[in-house]
Amino acid sequence: MFHSYLKLGPRDGVMLISVIIMLVLTLIFKWSVWEFSLSIIAIIVAFLAGRMKPNEKKVLAFLKK
Repeated sequence: MFHSYLKLGPRDGVMLISVIIMLVLTLIFKWSVWEFSLSIIAIIVAFLAGRMKPNEKKVLAFLKK
């Protein structure tokens, strides 16, 4: 029986694919290490922001005013 210690989901797969695409673009267009690092940081921030859930209480309080 195969049991994975890392619980990877579809979002993690998409993130891995986007990192691989950035690596390929870095090799093709000869980006510097800084450009590659900043693009990876931007990808991580975008995925973290996508996982955030809105706070329902604040939205409803705003609508009640």
